[in-house]
Amino acid sequence: MSFASEVLTYQDALATLGDRRKHVLLGNGFSIACDPVFKYGRLYDAAVSAGLSPRAQNVFDYLGTSNFEGVMRLLDDAHWVAETYELVRGRSQMLDDVDIVKKTLVDAIANSHLEHTGKVPDEKKAAALEFLSPYYNVFTTNYDLLVYWVNMHRREGPIWGDGFREDEDEPDSLYVVFSERLGGQRGMFYLHGALHLYTAGGELRKHTWKRTGTPLTHLIKAGLANKEYPMFVAEGSAKKKLEQIQRNGYLWYALDKLARIEGPLVVFGLSLGDSDSHITQALADNVNMPAILVGLHGDPKSAVNQAIHASVAKMMARRQDLVKRRHRGKTLEVVYYDSATAKAWG
Repeated sequence: MSFASEVLTYQDALATLGDRRKHVLLGNGFSIACDPVFKYGRLYDAAVSAGLSPRAQNVFDYLGTSNFEGVMRLLDDAHWVAETYELVRGRSQMLDDVDIVKKTLVDAIANSHLEHTGKVPDEKKAAALEFLSPYYNVFTTNYDLLVYWVNMHRREGPIWGDGFREDEDEPDSLYVVFSERLGGQRGMFYLHGALHLYTAGGELRKHTWKRTGTPLTHLIKAGLANKEYPMFVAEGSAKKKLEQIQRNGYLWYALDKLARIEGPLVVFGLSLGDSDSHITQALADNVNMPAILVGLHGDPKSAVNQAIHASVAKMMARRQDLVKRRHRGKTLEVVYYDSATAKAWG
């Protein structure tokens, strides 16, 4: 069998799973399939293009990550320390750079994201909802708002819960808070955070349109002005990503949820590269996950798709070694499909 002929259509690949409970893992390819604007997939790169200062870029380099939240908080804290020790008086260059980072982040959001859900035609949201509906849990590495918009598009109410509820202490608040784990309920999990999630008052909050009547992108920008920085793990090494995830209760919960699924997993729009090795290792180590369907975009022999094959081969070898050593679990069944045939957005 040739390399190319091993790639099935999406429907044929899905049929190999039968009626087993299945889950989906989305990458940036899902967003790009909606609109080319999401090719600005990395906020840091978009921010550099939007004018992020070289001095601020050095702070990102020092942290070894492109975590906007971490950089802004580091600069805020550094200014506080310097002011406390009377090393500066009044406004410092650090606060100037906080403003620069905020401005470029807002610019990046404006340039990388559709302004509101109405910018995605209803028929496309309906098609995406149909694409995602067979899956019990939806996991996404994307920080954009698309899966949220799709989930909210259903007239009868969202299919997937996310664990956010009204604040018991502030029931009339304009936000909701992460307050419960979903257990066996269908769920939507943001593995790397999302632009509409932020930490304040010692809790993880979520911006909502329902309570405010204001588009989420506007709430995000207003939140930045109030130091309510979006919670997300942007591009960086897998080690740095995992460190950030381990320091955040929600992110660790979401990754752990992925690491414990018992049904097959469909991967759409994710390259499974070295920067996501924290995910591939979690999947390989989950000996109860029997199969994975991996989408390939374009020429199956392209360098990107060959790299995906190599990454999957490592996952299979890791799983096989683990099953052999533990004397339990399942070897990993792998099926490749042509992601273009999935028609995720119609």
